[in-house]
Amino acid sequence: GASFNEVFFSEVRVPDSHRLGDVNGGWDVALTTLMNERASIGGASGGGLGAMSTARLAAMLDHLGLSGDPVFRQELMRIHVALRVARLTNQRALDKIKAGQLPGPELSTGKLALTQNLTAIAQLVSRALGARLTADTGEWGTFAWTRFVLGTPGYRIAGGSDEVLRNIVGERVLGLPKEPGDNAKVPFRDSLKN
Repeated sequence: GASFNEVFFSEVRVPDSHRLGDVNGGWDVALTTLMNERASIGGASGGGLGAMSTARLAAMLDHLGLSGDPVFRQELMRIHVALRVARLTNQRALDKIKAGQLPGPELSTGKLALTQNLTAIAQLVSRALGARLTADTGEWGTFAWTRFVLGTPGYRIAGGSDEVLRNIVGERVLGLPKEPGDNAKVPFRDSLKN
């Protein structure tokens, strides 16, 4: 089945007993949900994805007889450093959350780092496994990596697309101007609907 879904409802009435947040405060609820999703996806919750382990990558390369290849070794170390930097960034966000503060751009940059790291891992795995990715041969580790490689693009959408997060970082961290638009001053509820 699909991992993502978008549903639009018209003329929906929600009783106050089922409402989250204040009346007309749906955007705050949505932002809180996105913040939690980004923390979970980006690893600020402490877990992260199990595949984000250079030990697992090294074991796969060793199993395939590629652990001595200088190109694969260099790529593995590049991924190792990027994962370490991402974990430290996520730890800053987690420390703020534990202190009762709202994290700043850490969750957005952490989620962006996650998708870049996942892509780098998927590319390394694809080059290492080659045609073994196309079918479950029963060989050690191949099917798990196939699922990982096929699932990786979905993380570019989950928790806010990479493009949206780059806009957030550009506008709120770097101070870049917002993109011009006809409805920049129009409340979302009054903007064009599907």
